[in-house]
Amino acid sequence: MSVPAYNSMDKLKHLSAYLILPIIILLFIISRLNYLNLPFYWDEAWSYATAVFDLAENRLPVLPGTIDPELTRGHPPVFYFLSALWVKIFGTHLVPVHIFPLVVSVIFMIAVFFITRSLLDHFTALTALLLLPLQTLFLSQSTQLLPEIMLALWTLLTFYAYFKRKWILFSVFSILLVLTKETGMVLIGALFLDKLLIERFFTRGQKKPVKWRIRELAFMSTPVLAFAVFMVLQKIRNGWFLYPGHLDLTILDPHELLNRIHLFLSRLLFQNGRNVFFFLSSVAFIYLLIKKSVSRYAAHLLVFSALFILLYIAFSSVNFFTTRYLLSVLPFFIIPCSWLITQGLKTNLQKVSAIALFMLIFGYYAFLADTCSEQDTSPGYKNTVLLQKQAVNFAEDMQWQQKSIYATFLMQYYLTVPELGYLDDRAHPFTDISNGAGKDYDLYIFCSNENDPLQTIIQNDRNYKLVKRFENDCSWVEWYIPVFARANL
Repeated sequence: MSVPAYNSMDKLKHLSAYLILPIIILLFIISRLNYLNLPFYWDEAWSYATAVFDLAENRLPVLPGTIDPELTRGHPPVFYFLSALWVKIFGTHLVPVHIFPLVVSVIFMIAVFFITRSLLDHFTALTALLLLPLQTLFLSQSTQLLPEIMLALWTLLTFYAYFKRKWILFSVFSILLVLTKETGMVLIGALFLDKLLIERFFTRGQKKPVKWRIRELAFMSTPVLAFAVFMVLQKIRNGWFLYPGHLDLTILDPHELLNRIHLFLSRLLFQNGRNVFFFLSSVAFIYLLIKKSVSRYAAHLLVFSALFILLYIAFSSVNFFTTRYLLSVLPFFIIPCSWLITQGLKTNLQKVSAIALFMLIFGYYAFLADTCSEQDTSPGYKNTVLLQKQAVNFAEDMQWQQKSIYATFLMQYYLTVPELGYLDDRAHPFTDISNGAGKDYDLYIFCSNENDPLQTIIQNDRNYKLVKRFENDCSWVEWYIPVFARANL
């Protein structure tokens, strides 16, 4: 009876690798097609896209200090270099630009499958492959020109190379990691903690020669050296090691830090159906411990995943707070929980039923329940983007390009930067846009995703008239004019 079971599992491996994997990838790509032509939104618009377009038009960034740090916000150059190279080859139109993060997302999904299969087992790999693209965080970011999915890819590949002791690959992936974004150093720190303090508890009786340990630590130091060179170049060329604008956002108040850590953990463990996933995996973990079914190797992976999640969330809580930073730790939550649940169930029918249940839960939140959110970490941002484009196109039809317009921060970019995709007439952007006080404007525009106290004041002031309101689900955009200016419009 053991041979048929082996053959059955062997067939499942081949079926998953050569049939199920391509089908999941294809379905994922199809689900993203309607997002490829969306205008750029939020940080993607005002920070990353504008920087990438500027770099593609002028000079590709290779070293820090060779470009204006106000464009890149002092971040390392890998994401900007690869994105600008793509734009230089394929152009600045929305679809080809958004295909770039989609390609990175597909590579990330493939990496999750094969790395999980290599580190754990095939059923866990299949489970992670099916559940990852149903996470609203990953789904929404998969077509946005932002560095977080690329950062998550390098994070996973570096982690894999470390645990498989593929040190040349580790050097390559870890350098790409820390030169994509500064937060990549959190994983390197976690790996050093593991090598120096934690690993020994899971490898008893497997003592290595001292020269091997020195060799491993030398390879692990390569990303540290690369990041140190990056900071020194920043200091030489710009006068600072890390971008001052980011350091100004640092939070050190213990009470606020604890609140942020709690909020980050809540969003990772309990949001969008992950509460059920986390609860059942916790029950499975206790069950496996009682049954003594957790090997030293598996326990090591679980402990490191928990350590990395905590360190990353702690660092992100000190730094600027945004939910999309959780992308780098998302695989370290999905993969271990997938393993715990599938290991805790006895039969394949039970495992398949559990996978189907979680696909339904996550699919509900991904495609049905989260349509009202305007955050760039939710697929519902599409409604806001389309509505704001409609409002911009209305202003174009009214030929307001030369009017002085009060606009909130993001809308200033949408009205003035043609490459962002909001303007139908890219040759004639709006020319007099600001939000300074003490100035009389011809027009005022307010959006639901940017809270501006002036909107409430103008809304209740008879000296201003609502010209047009655009509304879609929870999103809205309003155009106002001063009553005295109506005759001129």
